[in-house]
Amino acid sequence: MKALKKNILFLGEAILNSYAQVFFSRNKTFAFLLLLVSFFDVWAGLSGLISLVAANVIAFAMGFSSYYIKDGTYGFNSLLVGLGIGLYFQPSIEIALLVILSSVLTLFISLFLQGVFTKYALPFLSVPFLLGLWMIMMASSDLTTLGISERGIYEANEFYDMGGQLLVNLYHRIQNFELFYSVSVFLKSLGAIFFQSNWLAGLLILFGLLIYSRIAFTLAIFGFYVAYFFYGLIGANINELSYTYIGFNFILTSIALGGFYLIPSLYSYLWIVLLLPIVVLVTLSSMHWFAPYRLSIYALPFNVVTLIFLYILKLRYKPSEKLQEVSVQHNSPEKNLYFSKNNFLRKSSIMLSDFQLPFIGEWTVTQAYDGEYTHKDEWRHAWDFAIVDEQNKQFTNQGDIVDDYYCYNKTILCPAEGQIVNVLDGVPDNEIGKVNLDQNWGNSLVIHHQNGLYSQLSHFREASIKVKKGDFVKKGDVLGACGNSGRSPFPHIHFQFQTTPYIGSATFDVALPHYMERVKKQVELKSYSRPLKSAKLLRGEAHPLLNQALSFQTGQKFCFDVISGDNLKMVLHQKKWHFEVKSDILANTYLYCSFTNSRAYFSIEGNVLQFHNYLGNKRSLLYYLYLSCYKVYLGYYPNLNVREEVPPNLVYGVGKLFIQDFIAPFYIYLKSEYQLNYLNKVNGITTDKIELTSKVICNYLTKKEHFKSEIVLENSASIQIRIHKNGETLEIKCGNMQAY
Repeated sequence: MKALKKNILFLGEAILNSYAQVFFSRNKTFAFLLLLVSFFDVWAGLSGLISLVAANVIAFAMGFSSYYIKDGTYGFNSLLVGLGIGLYFQPSIEIALLVILSSVLTLFISLFLQGVFTKYALPFLSVPFLLGLWMIMMASSDLTTLGISERGIYEANEFYDMGGQLLVNLYHRIQNFELFYSVSVFLKSLGAIFFQSNWLAGLLILFGLLIYSRIAFTLAIFGFYVAYFFYGLIGANINELSYTYIGFNFILTSIALGGFYLIPSLYSYLWIVLLLPIVVLVTLSSMHWFAPYRLSIYALPFNVVTLIFLYILKLRYKPSEKLQEVSVQHNSPEKNLYFSKNNFLRKSSIMLSDFQLPFIGEWTVTQAYDGEYTHKDEWRHAWDFAIVDEQNKQFTNQGDIVDDYYCYNKTILCPAEGQIVNVLDGVPDNEIGKVNLDQNWGNSLVIHHQNGLYSQLSHFREASIKVKKGDFVKKGDVLGACGNSGRSPFPHIHFQFQTTPYIGSATFDVALPHYMERVKKQVELKSYSRPLKSAKLLRGEAHPLLNQALSFQTGQKFCFDVISGDNLKMVLHQKKWHFEVKSDILANTYLYCSFTNSRAYFSIEGNVLQFHNYLGNKRSLLYYLYLSCYKVYLGYYPNLNVREEVPPNLVYGVGKLFIQDFIAPFYIYLKSEYQLNYLNKVNGITTDKIELTSKVICNYLTKKEHFKSEIVLENSASIQIRIHKNGETLEIKCGNMQAY
């Protein structure tokens, strides 16, 4: 029985998601509205539902991905084909069979196109629907036993059947009011996406769009009217829009390219202004192409322009920061935008996920990007490091010899795992103030890291390099000692990234993932940043206690007990909360709460635990664990401060977000910041207790503390958290982070 119930629930979610997927959504409320709209014509709605169930059952029986079935990816094209057939033909047993067969055909086309388009990282959109329905329509003249439907010809009669004379009068009032002509066409175009050519269907869909996404709602209106005014500008027959209702091509294109496949921004909106006239031209020309075959173009213009534009964006040599493709799809323009804003810098450093500074202790940047001396032109993306004292001097005594310099002969470490691909040694150290221009780079080595990235370190002391070409090295391995060889008037270490394996290659612009910087008397954790000149940088090491407690591993399970405050409104009433570390099909790791079906996505890079996204119930204890440990450096350093922005949709309520969502592509005024402080003074790496405090500050009109927690870690990976919110306190404890 449990298995049967599970399969029924699975099929139910797959059906709802298939309806919502037509508008790139997974919102259940929106899906119910679309299901309702499809049954404005009962037979068409039933045909669509039969087609959808058949496609999902066949896909499941054949063993295809349950993820894509549940997501609605394999069902929505069959749904549209079923709706089209149900509207075109009169109800009969033969038509029901035709619906099922066409559904299977459309599913096969979807699977085939998924295999082809995935190679180019492109969606197949509604191309399977077009091919499937065109085949049926072209064969319809030979299907002599099937009756052609006359429904949809007498709209007033159908409105009377749905709502009586009152609805008919309202319909005529809107139809006869010239000011609302374009609004009527817009609503009918929206309804036509579900083969319902009346304004009431469009109005319900528009309301559903508003619930699902304010950005999609705005783009639907914006895209339609850009195309509508272009029709008038070029003198095309606007009445064709009201006759064929193919205006949904403009709506779908605007949503897809303005906010779904691209990050919503001013630039995506400007591109819509350029692309919609192109959709109009494709629409006008394709109508003539298909006229001899008596076929509707349906969603052809939307598919053609959207796929072409997405494909050419992937051919860009240097993708623009102003027009970004969505890297992690959240099926919501708002979530895509907020997630991207919060993770944009992280993506720029993804090639160096496990990086640390190449030295021990505190060093100062003596020359940064676009430096005064040597970091110019092709070699401008590099850093020089040296050690300075409190007077900002690099040497003791007179500084006349290399041994006077603090950094001379200091150990240089491997910044990230890789293979040594080039080594140059045997260049003598220079006398102070002199340089060797013949052997510019001095003693150097190049390391090949993952993703085709290389790093170069130069000016080693002669004969100090400990590795040879071909050696595999790990982060923290000793490479050699700092020297004064090559074009180096004073001892220092030169560090750069590049895309080729040669010493002296042109530099490559990369933000450093995580490092610590001393700012006055405090230490701050910097992430995805480029250190400036005079910045004082520190390399930290993971602390065993923090590393054991918070370095989550896939498959790990643990349990938190609610010690006090279990009657609070902030979390659901649950004494024990069980969490498990899992990973999805894209290898993204997350903490999973089975009680609330919630997920908190995270990564661990360079000894930093960083949460990136939360999906699920905000009254789950997992949500508060997510906020408490949003970003934690897994090492320990006195007076260390960690700060990070939190996406507004993960902190603010629906009410405040409603207005923000409308203008989010242009300006985000709802700010929230996470802060973490290391409280107690510990005795180095051997301490058996660490205390942290974290909080989230909301900056809306005035700064306000949204959330605060106190975290205590002790031996045996015991963790205790006291959470404060809205005057309430919740205390939880996990005695063993390894298992329950």
